Amino acid sequence: MKKDRLFEVIILVLRWYLIVYMVKYGISKLTMNQFGVYDSSILKNSLENVDSFYVAWHLFQRSYFFNICTGMIEIIGGILLMINRTKIIGAIIILSILTQIFIIDISFTTGVLGVSLPLRIAFMIFSDLAILYYYRKRITRAYKILTINFSLKSKNKWWIYPLLIIVGVLMDFVFSIITYPIRVLLNKFL
Repeated sequence: MKKDRLFEVIILVLRWYLIVYMVKYGISKLTMNQFGVYDSSILKNSLENVDSFYVAWHLFQRSYFFNICTGMIEIIGGILLMINRTKIIGAIIILSILTQIFIIDISFTTGVLGVSLPLRIAFMIFSDLAILYYYRKRITRAYKILTINFSLKSKNKWWIYPLLIIVGVLMDFVFSIITYPIRVLLNKFL
């Protein structure tokens, strides 16, 4: 087997490795089966006596919105990685998801589960980075096309930027006033 063909097969294997896991984890979130504390007696202890893993997993389980959103993004990333035309977009989406999962796993799972989950996610990140590296020429071309008419030099005067910070803060205040009735209404029903 030629060297180029070997790399192509390795990348295909890594893609399907990530596709299977992302879709599997996405479905488990959509069905509310990934998180949760299965020994409820743990939650009867004082929070200072409960490992952060159990607290985090209990909170993740309680949020349907979190599970539905993250599950859908994982599935969409997996599907995009599956399709040749969208594989790079899927790999970029999956990289952001896996980075978040890696941070969560290091922060909350190592006390109870050790380093097995962070190591698995690290390998998945490595796999995703290998895919992106393999397609680096296409990514570079796309970046050049997207940035072809953009200059690093600003057309604005320097004093505009401090003013924009003030406008940004005021916009948040205006947005808060405008959305107040909506927030009151939503708080009644949620």
